[in-house]
Amino acid sequence: MNRRTALKTTFGAVTLTVSGCLSTEPETADFRLGGPWKPARDPLDGGTMLRRIGISEALITVDSDANPAPGLATDWERLDDRQWQFDLRDDVTFHDGASFDASAAVESLRRTVDSSAFAAVPIETVEAGDETTVIVETETPFSPLPAHLSRNEAVIVSPDVINDDGSVTNPVSTGPFALDSFQSASEIVGLRYDEYYGEMPSFESIRYEVVEDDQTRRMKLENGELEMARILPYEMVGDLEVDDDIEVLTPEIPRIRFLTFDTTSEPFDDQRVRQAVHYAIDREVITESLFDGIVDPAIGPFSSDVTEWANPNLEVNAADPNRARLLLSDAGWTADNDNVRTRDGEELSVEFLTFDARSLPLIAQAIQDQLAAVGIDVDVTMMEYSAMIDRVSQNSFDGYFDSWGTLWYPDPDRLTEMFHSTDATIHHGYENDRVDKLLEDARELTDREERLERYYEVQEIIVEEAPIAVLTDYVNVVATATGVSGYEPHPTELRFGLESIMLDEQ
Repeated sequence: MNRRTALKTTFGAVTLTVSGCLSTEPETADFRLGGPWKPARDPLDGGTMLRRIGISEALITVDSDANPAPGLATDWERLDDRQWQFDLRDDVTFHDGASFDASAAVESLRRTVDSSAFAAVPIETVEAGDETTVIVETETPFSPLPAHLSRNEAVIVSPDVINDDGSVTNPVSTGPFALDSFQSASEIVGLRYDEYYGEMPSFESIRYEVVEDDQTRRMKLENGELEMARILPYEMVGDLEVDDDIEVLTPEIPRIRFLTFDTTSEPFDDQRVRQAVHYAIDREVITESLFDGIVDPAIGPFSSDVTEWANPNLEVNAADPNRARLLLSDAGWTADNDNVRTRDGEELSVEFLTFDARSLPLIAQAIQDQLAAVGIDVDVTMMEYSAMIDRVSQNSFDGYFDSWGTLWYPDPDRLTEMFHSTDATIHHGYENDRVDKLLEDARELTDREERLERYYEVQEIIVEEAPIAVLTDYVNVVATATGVSGYEPHPTELRFGLESIMLDEQ
């Protein structure tokens, strides 16, 4: 049904008129999903959930192979080393009824480019070529540009909702659902946008509910209060799989858990000691004992199950405690009869920092025991994440545990942020001129195969020199009611694809 009515949507004292949606707010949504994350209104301030549930869109999306794909832009081409042209769809309207064209896209993108979120993206200008083309010029040749324009910060919002200070309080975009109501601590309600240009959702309304407690999220699914529960703990998988009314999915996403070393201070300024830790860690034991085999041991920064950017020639990180002991002895750390290692009268004792998320404390405890077996005494300190990052960014340290999405934009240029000597934001202090050169060349090249060769070599060097020790890959646990069909987990979690879901009772 196509109802050209005006829907008044209220955000506190602000009322926004949205055209082309349902005329009344539902008492309960047709499709309900719950997750632990609190949403934000402004895409530049963590507004990822609006993208995921289908309210906002960007020029570029990400396909099922984790590559950039057409979104609001139907195509793009590199005009020269620094200039790109993006061809826009001509059948799109914003949820407030305004037309989507190059002028609107440019205004929204300029807001993004001027933000701190895009400070490392070398965009110089964003201009309209004509009504349906946008021309982006970069300061330097920059092949990952389309991938960066797929990021959540680059979603297109209506110019009418950009405040004088550049912020967005009432987001209006172009997705299959229009924002109806927003409560940052509790829920987002979206209504089907009947003027949407793409696949039309089968249901008229959706609600994302913030349910921080894992058990409560599970109970709501089991009690029929949710059609989908996201980010459930691994230990629930076995019980949920035997429930005939629930389907469980464990899609792998491009994220790794890892241990970062301070390569500028003892003892991890010595590559042999870092490699010793690498070989002392039994990743198979960790993934089997802590995650029931649901999660795989990591081999490198990327998983070959997710992307072809993963180097397929990396050796499996098999545990080899004897090799670890030899490396430590070679580095001068000799063991006595009690397996206490010393060098120049100093005991090999280190402190590893962690924060309480993504099972990192459990992994830290397991590694503490595994390193003790080769003579490395480890003290594990738990901190708030911000305090941990503040400490390792200002002072020397031994190591810290972290977890990063490695393709949160779909390009291996993410390795620059991980390992470049001046551009990395992981605090390892690692410097390698060859790695820098490979990363710098790869972001300029156009040919995919030439880029692939360079990123493969970077991964080989990183595994060998070990500024970090990769530990495990990452999966999300998503459970749906059995009446839900058509759900396909997205490889980078960019969107949930709710417009493709069917409910059996409908």
